[in-house]
Amino acid sequence: MIEEKRENRGEQPEEQVNIQEILFRYLIHWPWFVGAVVVCLITAWVYLYIATPVYNISATVLIKDDKKGGSAGMLSGLESLGLDGLMSSSQNIDNEIEVLRSKTIVKEVVEDLGLYISYTDEDEFLSRNMYKTSPVQVSMTPQEADLLEKPIIVEMILQPQGSLDVNVKLGDDEYQKHFEKLPAVFPTDKGTLAFFLTPDSVLSKKILEKNTDSEKTTRNITATINKPLAVAKAYCKNMTIEPTSKTTSVAVISLKNSNVQRGKDFINKLLEMYNINTNNDKNEVAQKTAEFINERISIISKELGSTEKDLESFKRGAGITDLTSDAP
Repeated sequence: MIEEKRENRGEQPEEQVNIQEILFRYLIHWPWFVGAVVVCLITAWVYLYIATPVYNISATVLIKDDKKGGSAGMLSGLESLGLDGLMSSSQNIDNEIEVLRSKTIVKEVVEDLGLYISYTDEDEFLSRNMYKTSPVQVSMTPQEADLLEKPIIVEMILQPQGSLDVNVKLGDDEYQKHFEKLPAVFPTDKGTLAFFLTPDSVLSKKILEKNTDSEKTTRNITATINKPLAVAKAYCKNMTIEPTSKTTSVAVISLKNSNVQRGKDFINKLLEMYNINTNNDKNEVAQKTAEFINERISIISKELGSTEKDLESFKRGAGITDLTSDAP
């Protein structure tokens, strides 16, 4: 009996898995699964529709490094004259990369392209940023924009006949103005705002041509004026400049921006400003070097002239004659 009980304890009944039962247990809830998939797809579509796309714009630039170029011989010659200190600028690619990403040159690009003034199309279901597509342009000098403590919000309503209604928000203050035609000027406590039509805009062309078609369109546009330095800091944060390798002078400039054309214009203007500043620095160094060399030559010439005069006076006083000149 004891042996039989032990044998019964050692035997464990095998459990059979019923796959149909498991599938049926979950399939009765199929509407929930289908609903969850549909909700996920709708959520993804809404996110992609609402989210602003960010593009990565990049360009490759060759940075001239005089230490690796053909001017090394000239630098060694200047070193022998003690002028190597005057030619120390723009010699290292790392220094040039820091110059390219500096806030000073980026701020110049922002001011030149007017990127401190942004435009938003309020007629869209979701407000969209506009770049070179706004029918109305707002102008404010960078010097006045630098003094802003808070951004200026300019709400504009452009009528089909060309009139413009403006609502300017300066902190807690608001100013309304109506202009029958553009261009127009609106003085404020923070600076002077100028409004004018963009010649390339389709609506602006209709207004300028005094088009009397039945199609009438009222545009609602919001312009935001920020401090150029604040905008420059944002561009510096979204920009990276890295050399392709340690042995070359080629660098890759990458910029993340929501508008491809704006990113291209920024990089092109950045390189243009960099070349202008580099040429100005080189011209200044060359001018200082030339002035230094001319000054040294002048001093040496004066010293040689006085030495010859002293030698001639000494010969006359000592009664020494030049044998070669007295020889028949």
